[in-house]
Amino acid sequence: QSIIHSMVAFHDGSVKAQLGAPDMRVPIQLALTYPRRLASDFPRLAWSSLKQLTFEEPDMQKFRCLGLAFEAVKAGGTAPAVLNAANEIAVAGFLDRRISFEQIPALIEQALDAHHFVAKPDVEALVAADLWARAFVDRHI
Repeated sequence: QSIIHSMVAFHDGSVKAQLGAPDMRVPIQLALTYPRRLASDFPRLAWSSLKQLTFEEPDMQKFRCLGLAFEAVKAGGTAPAVLNAANEIAVAGFLDRRISFEQIPALIEQALDAHHFVAKPDVEALVAADLWARAFVDRHI
């Protein structure tokens, strides 16, 4: 239904969700203005018309980047930094029409497989992993 825009699961089993009308302008505005919340005239969620929310398991083959993100979070360490940096450069390559949309997950996976994994990185290791992944994907575009 495109009502839930984000969810965070906590170790105690609880989940916080950000719900709103099926319009990404509010979440985007919050991302750009955080921690402030600006007033807007965007559509509001009509609670009285909301009867139920349905959930389905995501297709990890169809949404390969989602599967890679889950794998990176599970691995921890430098993997999420590499995933994020590789994704940013691959998406930029797609937007610049240098690669196809289908090449994005392949490039991210290549970067994850090739990077020197650090299980407990400090800030310098995270920055180094980010810079390495950006350069790696840029070279492979």
